[in-house]
Amino acid sequence: MSMGKEQKKMFVMMGIQGSGKSTFCSRFLTDAVRVNLDILHTRNKEVLLIADCMEKGCDYAVDNTNPTREDRARYIPKAKEAGYLVIGYFMQSRIRECIQRNAQRTGKERVPDGAIAMTSKKLEMPSYEEGFDELYFVKNEDGNMEICEWRDEDEL
Repeated sequence: MSMGKEQKKMFVMMGIQGSGKSTFCSRFLTDAVRVNLDILHTRNKEVLLIADCMEKGCDYAVDNTNPTREDRARYIPKAKEAGYLVIGYFMQSRIRECIQRNAQRTGKERVPDGAIAMTSKKLEMPSYEEGFDELYFVKNEDGNMEICEWRDEDEL
């Protein structure tokens, strides 16, 4: 019996600013390389980091807001082609709570409240049709995160 390496995983975080995506990554996805535009600053650096992860066979987490299907399509097909299991985490995104969390941030980590509202308006619920192998909803109540099975309302 061969002891093959577990399947490579790509995690897609989804949710408005302040919803807890980065905190979730630091708690639950500690073995994955964190790919985050706030840290990398450019799409080119993001593309290079993802290519490096794929070349090395590393698990990685795309820790951006990823509010629309179009945003997520930038990552999912490439990961699928490279043999990655694609796992999505949709963060509970209540605007008032996210604005409160954001207010506790300092420096460049803090975003304007208007940006949070704008991202919220663009937010599209994810679907397995996009290429996800697994989808989860993450409830974030005062920093206590609960990972729930995805329930697609269209899928009865």
